[in-house]
Amino acid sequence: MRRGVGALIFSLGVVGCAHGSVITSEGAESPYSYVEYFAAADHRPFLVEVRGVPFAGMPREAFDEALMKVLESARPARPAARFTTRRDVAGMLPAYRLVLVFNPARNLAHETQCRALDSVQPGPATPGQVRVSAAFCRKDDLMSKAVARTSAGGMDDPAFRQMFVELFPVMFPPRNPFIDGPSLWDQT
Repeated sequence: MRRGVGALIFSLGVVGCAHGSVITSEGAESPYSYVEYFAAADHRPFLVEVRGVPFAGMPREAFDEALMKVLESARPARPAARFTTRRDVAGMLPAYRLVLVFNPARNLAHETQCRALDSVQPGPATPGQVRVSAAFCRKDDLMSKAVARTSAGGMDDPAFRQMFVELFPVMFPPRNPFIDGPSLWDQT
């Protein structure tokens, strides 16, 4: 009996890993503050700048619209950001934005995503594979960063949404290791 349960748990773990995301190059930078992100995003429109489309043949506008829905469904309950690709929406704090580059060049610097996004040239989509470089920016300053990849065949693939579920706590951690002191959660 134990062997059967152990084999089942092992095989479930292998299946789970086969569809998991890999996140690298992640972390908060010294100016990052969760309190600042929370104030900029909670119950507000939050700008997302997108470059590249990871699914061949999908029109850019359709991808951007579907991506905003995926981000909202993947984000934690708080802050309750309302992600948008539209600028100058009432209530938005335009200094803050999440920059997502799909199919990024291997040598893409996260700082470039904040300071010179127009110079970024994403590569072509790879069928069944999604790579994204994410940067949280305050004006030209890099606040946090990550690169993630997963196997996903389209927008409706659960692995695509799960990648963002896993990215949110990496991109917006409640504590910055460069700053001493309590986190937002320690104060409540």
